[in-house]
Amino acid sequence: MSTVDCDDCGGLGFRVRRCQCTWGGDRLIVDGGEYRDEAYADCRLCGGDGSVAEPCHRCGRGGRRRAELVVTVVNLDTGAAASRRLVPGRLDPPTGRERARRAGELVGGLCATVGVRGLRPRWGRRDLDDTLFWLPPQWRPELPERQRWALEAEALARHDHDPWWIFVGRGSATPSPPDPAVELSRLCGLADLLHLDLVVEARRRSYDGVGWELRYELPGSPVPLDSHGRARDLPSAIADTDFRAAMCGLDERGRRAPLYSVRAVPPVGVPPIMDLDRFGRAVLAELVGDAPGAQAIWRDGRWWHTALLPTGSVESLHERETGQIVRHVVETLRRAGEPPDPAWWGEPIAHRPCPDCRPGSRLRRCNCRLGTSAPDPDCPDCSGAGLAPSVGCCSTCRDSGRIPAAVSVTVTDLRQVSHETWRPDGSEPAPVVAHQPNGKPVHQLGAHRRLARYASSFGVRPADLTRLDTDWPVDHDLLDGIVTVHEPGVDPVRQHVEQLAAGLPGARLFVLAAVPDAPPLTDLLRLAHALDLAAVLTYCDHRLDAGDPRKIQGERWDVRLIARDAPVGAEFPFCASVEAAVARCVEYLDCHLVASVPRDPDQPVPAPQAAPSPPLPDPTELLRRVGWHYAGQPVVAAFDRTGCRLWLTGEDTLQPLARAATLDDAVFALRL
Repeated sequence: MSTVDCDDCGGLGFRVRRCQCTWGGDRLIVDGGEYRDEAYADCRLCGGDGSVAEPCHRCGRGGRRRAELVVTVVNLDTGAAASRRLVPGRLDPPTGRERARRAGELVGGLCATVGVRGLRPRWGRRDLDDTLFWLPPQWRPELPERQRWALEAEALARHDHDPWWIFVGRGSATPSPPDPAVELSRLCGLADLLHLDLVVEARRRSYDGVGWELRYELPGSPVPLDSHGRARDLPSAIADTDFRAAMCGLDERGRRAPLYSVRAVPPVGVPPIMDLDRFGRAVLAELVGDAPGAQAIWRDGRWWHTALLPTGSVESLHERETGQIVRHVVETLRRAGEPPDPAWWGEPIAHRPCPDCRPGSRLRRCNCRLGTSAPDPDCPDCSGAGLAPSVGCCSTCRDSGRIPAAVSVTVTDLRQVSHETWRPDGSEPAPVVAHQPNGKPVHQLGAHRRLARYASSFGVRPADLTRLDTDWPVDHDLLDGIVTVHEPGVDPVRQHVEQLAAGLPGARLFVLAAVPDAPPLTDLLRLAHALDLAAVLTYCDHRLDAGDPRKIQGERWDVRLIARDAPVGAEFPFCASVEAAVARCVEYLDCHLVASVPRDPDQPVPAPQAAPSPPLPDPTELLRRVGWHYAGQPVVAAFDRTGCRLWLTGEDTLQPLARAATLDDAVFALRL
């Protein structure tokens, strides 16, 4: 096992660094982009010395770093795995001036070993173009062995934070990537389906050329202050942007969008393939003079081109740990010309000011008002005013400053769509179905106010309804129209609509009605088996709470991967379906793998070698059987190469239930 002294702390486990106060100099108010290398005399951290000592986080205060990298390829069809351990003295020196070895060549050999013909990119975030190691200019093959190995160790130590790279594939070839022109047309079609704008933006970058970005916006939204465009050209931006990426951040971008209801309009149609060269030139043609950017907006079946013009600047202040106030100035932009109002805009939605914040200030509702309308006169934070300074956004209106009187609900499976506008009606019945422990009444709204009714319309389960812009499941209150009224005399329908609309972009709720796009659970179990890890499944049956609107309904799942010898802890499951739990585990697979690597640099990184193995049976029905017997208590099952283990979750600990070679044997031993 090879380790090197940490170059950040010199092997001491702690380091002395320049204090943050030296960035802005000996001033109370400093500019965020300025560096003066002068200590602040009244600094809270260093007391004006200019240097502070802190634990070294890069080496975990151990003083040493692991100089090792393991690359593993797994065949999901056969369960075979092959690994290559890279350590000093066993590196294939790169050829060429770059002195860098990419992952592609090494992974190609491992793929041939396990019979993989096509990698699946959604399993992890590794790419074949990622650099395995980069040898410094001092490295030469004729150097003495000890000196050469020391340079190789330093090169490998750059990956000590992530020393295990996993590539997952199958015996079949990978489908060819989508054509950017076809993908752009698909994104335009989804924008028309959901009644959104698709914005293609090109902004000048201060360091190099033009950055491109694609995103969905609500009509009338202001131009964002910051651009996340990293692509150098339009095809690359399209290739890096799927539907989820384009929706990401819609809630923040649409906080100040105009409030309009949505009405049905016939689709105009989208060209199946667009000429990207011509389209890209049309966008760049707007970048004339000193224009910092340009946009093309897809609305109502056509593109609208406009330049972005500066309109001034916005100043923000925040306090550092040093006691200084940092001032950031960001340039604001506007469109040179706005497209015509969309044809699907309906009636304007009325709104009232948010009672829980003051726009333009940091004042937010104080915690002393939680669960009550009257503030505490002895509160140390607000002194009875009900508003206190906060660095976060308003939990009621998300800093929009508005409480809309209606909400537009859009439910889709990305093929068909339903648009509705919910407005409170004082004559609607909302019977009391329960009471909270503090006595507050719990109402249930009519069937037309319950999102669960859309599930049957789109052929899915209520558990499959998720928020389209955040990828989070729709909560129980929204599914079944459950409202807890906090103050007497308040109409529950109005409270429900206003609370829902206030935190949404443009008072619009986007819901996806589709089964999660997840691989089978058996694929995840086979991956864990090939990597010699343990797959831990947690299941809880909430059937005893059926009909109680205050409690969780249905079932909950959790799936994660851990080291085979790692202790299994109690995790409360929160995914409403096993498909959602598997999708979440695959999304965060890299985090699971990093956590399974021993933190001690003297312990080697796992390098599994696995022969083909038979497929593993799906354990969901057997787990449901055990969970039905222990309803209300999470049941934990761990699967690895040694067999299966079952636990029952108590208040703080896990109670062992059974251990056997298979889940069938473990369930049989319980004699349920």
